[in-house]
Order: sequence, then structure tokens, then C-alpha cells
Amino acid sequence: SSGINAEYGGTKHTHAAILNTAAEYLRKEEAALDSLETEITRLNSLIAQTKDQITAQQAQIPENGISSACYGSSIVETQYSQFLEQQVSLNPLMKLYSSMLEPLFLSFNSMVDNTSLDSFCKTAHQWFAQNCSLTKLRELATTLITSPNLEFEGAGG
Repeated sequence: SSGINAEYGGTKHTHAAILNTAAEYLRKEEAALDSLETEITRLNSLIAQTKDQITAQQAQIPENGISSACYGSSIVETQYSQFLEQQVSLNPLMKLYSSMLEPLFLSFNSMVDNTSLDSFCKTAHQWFAQNCSLTKLRELATTLITSPNLEFEGAGG
């Protein structure tokens, strides 16, 4: 009879231990869930702030896009010239590379329309198809390499 009580007592103890472990597990899971909910709230707040910032920035863009005149092309050209001068002093072949790129930049600026994303994509694709095929680039490189107007000093000269 004492064996039966010990067995029942042991069973009761085992059930209590299981229930205690389950309750502890549930407390940990609830704490983890609370932590995740807090993180979700924080991230949703961050997303809302970012959307507000994007909206504020978009509100500053004119309806018809930004004209290339707003970019201050003379400033860009000045900076590019300074950059090129510095790079040619380091690598004289940069003069050749820039001679290839300059007509591409000019044609890009004259052909590509940036008044809307759709027109930009359409005109940029057209420009790329017309100016950047392997054949066109090879013609450009050959013309520049054989041009008597291309002058650059060798390294160290």
C-alpha cells in the first residue's frame, strides 16, 4: 500500500513538474511575443517616419520634373574638367577615355528627357540603343584613336 502511495505521490510530483515547466515555457514565450510586438511597433513607426520624409521630399519636386538646367551643368563641367586634369596627370590614357565619353555625355544630355520617370526610361533606352552598341562604340574608339587632334603626353612626359 505504501508503494501505491509513493507511486501516486511520484505521479503527482511529475505532473506538477510538467505543469510548472509548461507554465515557465509559456511565460518565456509571452515575453518573447511582447518583445516582438514592441519591435514591430518600433519598425512600423520608423516606416511611417520614412514615408513622411519621402513624401516631404517628393513634394519639393516640380510637377514636370527637374530640368537639366537646374543641375548647374557649368558646375558639373567645371568639376569634371578638374577631375579629368587630375586623373590625366596620374594616367595619360584618361585623356583618351574622356575623349570617348564626352560625345556620349553630350548626346545623353541632348536626347534623354527627365521630366518623368516614364519619359526618362523611354528616352534613355533609345539613347542607349543608338549610342552604346558595340559597333557604335568601336567606331567612336577607332575615330578617336586615329584622330590627329588627339594629343596626350606619355607617362612621365
